[in-house]
Amino acid sequence: MRLTAAANALYMYHECSAPPVHLIRVARNVRCAVDSIEKLGRLLLTMAMVRPDKRRRIMAAVLPDDLLLSEVLVHLPVKSLALFKSVCRSWRAGIADPAFVRRHLQLSRARRPPTALAIAREVDTDDGFATSGEISFHRLLLLPGPAAAPQTAELMLDKAWPEGITRLISPAHCDGLVAVATPTDSVFVCNPATGEFVALPPATHNAETDHRDELLVPPVALGFDQWRNRYVIARYFYRRYGEIFFDEETGEYTQDYDIGHEVFTLGAGGSWERTEDPPHAVGPQRPMRTRRAFYWHADVPRPRLLRFGLQDRTFDVVPRPPTGWNSVDAMTELDDGKLLCYVHAAGDASFQVWLADDDAPTLRWSLRCRIDVPDASPNTVYNLMPVMAGGDEDELVAAVGNKLCRCNVRRGAMEEVVDMANELWYARQDRSKRTYKSCISEHHLVPYIESLVSIS
Repeated sequence: MRLTAAANALYMYHECSAPPVHLIRVARNVRCAVDSIEKLGRLLLTMAMVRPDKRRRIMAAVLPDDLLLSEVLVHLPVKSLALFKSVCRSWRAGIADPAFVRRHLQLSRARRPPTALAIAREVDTDDGFATSGEISFHRLLLLPGPAAAPQTAELMLDKAWPEGITRLISPAHCDGLVAVATPTDSVFVCNPATGEFVALPPATHNAETDHRDELLVPPVALGFDQWRNRYVIARYFYRRYGEIFFDEETGEYTQDYDIGHEVFTLGAGGSWERTEDPPHAVGPQRPMRTRRAFYWHADVPRPRLLRFGLQDRTFDVVPRPPTGWNSVDAMTELDDGKLLCYVHAAGDASFQVWLADDDAPTLRWSLRCRIDVPDASPNTVYNLMPVMAGGDEDELVAAVGNKLCRCNVRRGAMEEVVDMANELWYARQDRSKRTYKSCISEHHLVPYIESLVSIS
């Protein structure tokens, strides 16, 4: 809050007769004059009370640009920084500097409580290719303690897209960027905080969508390639996709298929690049993203994990948890990609949470806990989609259907945070709110970190 007060004061300077650049360029030794951000905030508020001519003299040896950027502005939300970029050229250049963007991202990662990004979509159960002319992104603050319903999700971006975006989507997140996959081979990327939203060049057609009966969105993976200093999106595609059969004698699946894999490098201005083909058929489960690799789930001939290394861009087969396989098994990454999390559906309403360290030479899975859905309805199959780590090391935030839940992995307990379909209100641009009670909807959740990272 002290930083926000300082920011408000700086914005007041922008509105008065003496522009902020005259207040900040005259400073040379702020650490002697102000020994904390709290004092700096009080000083800025005081300066807003005095005459412009006196203000310039008082600030003549107080606040240099570099200190203001590194000690004050870097702590502010993206919305405030968008305003301050218009103050002067030096601020615009400083906020756009890669070092500033990286430091702002580091601070955003450390903020608590954690936040999730919610993308609600009305769906047409009869048409998997039905489209909508808009897409909205909402931020949901995950406060500690029992949640009071109803809650309101903050609108981050409401984007109109007249060409249409399929109502069925599959999102992925990394460092404030969100990739949105669709069943039509179109992939969109946005930064909800900055408002950037782009459609990537056409990807290779995935024949899987031509042959599967159920509503299907092949997912994409989004991550940061530290070896090339670029964000990349990866997707698989089938050149040929045949029917899957189960061989009771061998206990394995068989399929006639031909699969490929491609990546798109953001900011490079190019097109999708083919990589080596995956060694096995890839399933539609959401992949895991770590600091070193993407992990895809393979079903044929038997369940396994395929690791796509970001450095060498090759595939390896790696161990999966020593469990059976269920079609509602789910995966995600935790702790900024340091941990892999695999949730195995051991029963209709019973789940096992397995963790592995991505930094280890080989994946060693350990059973973290077992979780049962409380008050589960008989003969109902539940799915538990892990979203992110919670406010402490023992908490896992997950979606169970359209309900957002907290799971205590130490005690194996689960509590509902909010029913997103019936209790969650979504803010709109005209300051109204809406729910999705009266329609069939899907509520996608990804972890969210506000950032200045640019798509281009």
